[in-house]
Amino acid sequence: MALFLYLHFPALQLDHLQQSAENSQHLAIALVDQQHQLLQLNNAALTAGLKLQMGLASAAALCPELQLLPYQPEQQAKVLKSVAQQLYQLSGDIALDLPSGLILRLDGMLRLYDGLQSYWQMLSKQLNALTYRYQFSCGATPYAAKCLAYQQANLITADNASLLAALHASPLEATELTEPLQQQMARLGIHTLGQLLALPPSELARRFDSQLLSYLGRLRGDYYHPLEYLQPEPGFSRYLELLYDISDSTVLTKPLAKLLQQLEQQLSRANCQCFQLLLTLFFRDNPQLQLSIGSAQGEYKAAAWLQLCQLQLQNLPLPEPVYGLQLDVNHFAGQQRPTEALFEQQHARMSALQLLSLLQARLGRSAVSGLTLQNQHLPEQATQRSLPLTKDYVEKGQAGPPALALRPAFLLPQPQPLTEPVTINQGPERLCPDSWQLNGQRDYYIGRNQQGQWLWLFRNARQQWFVHGWFS
Repeated sequence: MALFLYLHFPALQLDHLQQSAENSQHLAIALVDQQHQLLQLNNAALTAGLKLQMGLASAAALCPELQLLPYQPEQQAKVLKSVAQQLYQLSGDIALDLPSGLILRLDGMLRLYDGLQSYWQMLSKQLNALTYRYQFSCGATPYAAKCLAYQQANLITADNASLLAALHASPLEATELTEPLQQQMARLGIHTLGQLLALPPSELARRFDSQLLSYLGRLRGDYYHPLEYLQPEPGFSRYLELLYDISDSTVLTKPLAKLLQQLEQQLSRANCQCFQLLLTLFFRDNPQLQLSIGSAQGEYKAAAWLQLCQLQLQNLPLPEPVYGLQLDVNHFAGQQRPTEALFEQQHARMSALQLLSLLQARLGRSAVSGLTLQNQHLPEQATQRSLPLTKDYVEKGQAGPPALALRPAFLLPQPQPLTEPVTINQGPERLCPDSWQLNGQRDYYIGRNQQGQWLWLFRNARQQWFVHGWFS
């Protein structure tokens, strides 16, 4: 027997909007459709006595502080698809039922999870983590499960008799029959689905149009109901519209943390990490602004990515307040955990690649570079700026080839005259920076001053002493 689960989200867009504002639970908020009727209500609005489909005048009289927002079907569709993508890791066959429902086929899942209760335990845990209000029910057909879910039956059972009894007891208001047809049925004394299904199909065909017979046939499973099951999308893409506009870039990290948490959940389930995020800020009158945040090591934890995002956002000037955020990741990579010594007592709080990512996020990519040794004997030409932390460092744990000669870590751009007494410990090493003539030669020494600093010194042909660098 086929078994379906229907998930109905009665206030999906509103619940999604409230995720962007932490202290909005006490505010009465409602979404209004084009007919100026209340379409979605939060808990504070329901507590104030507001009802769905209520007009604005009645709503304002009951709750003068009610905040109204427009209902956006395209935005709700994006959120619903995002929920389906997050549930795909637990359930393979998921179909969208716009504007606010998901249809899950459970036949193959029950064998994987060793029973319906085990499957529902895993699925409900994921649903509760999303913090969206939802109603649910099982059913032998998608229409039957939807009918039971809309009346909040919340039935999780594979017993066909129980599901059929609940379906027959359902009022016609829970079905998809039009309101005029429901009124016509009420005049005939038909108030439940059981009474309607008990009538002969020939009588129904003679009195009513074909839409009623088609609906009842799909409800019973007599007619085939095709479903377009969702296919998983590569990468990650989430959009979050803010409950109110934000003009301070540092405040954007609070709603952004929720998107990063969803990214961490998807990466953790797939045992993956990512190296780059694309954060898009939406403005009402200005073009959108895109920020590229990278990690040289690759991260999957939300806390690590949030720290990188904070460094880029804290000094970002905004042309106007932001009303929406979008987070995109185009490519996932497998996690590669660093190996550590078994008996090592101290562990570094941050790897070199993580430190590099923080510096690039704070200072900019162009401000951070590495040094590469060159095959030159002159000090000014022995090193060259390069990309930080080369491939050799990542693979072998070293920053390029070893130096052929002892050189200081800090080299002065121009040598400075020596003005203090030093003790010579090593040298000389003769170099000729200009030419092989006598007046261009330098004799380099390693000395130590009275403060304990190690200096790289040289003496020219005129017997003048200069400091060219310091050893670390």
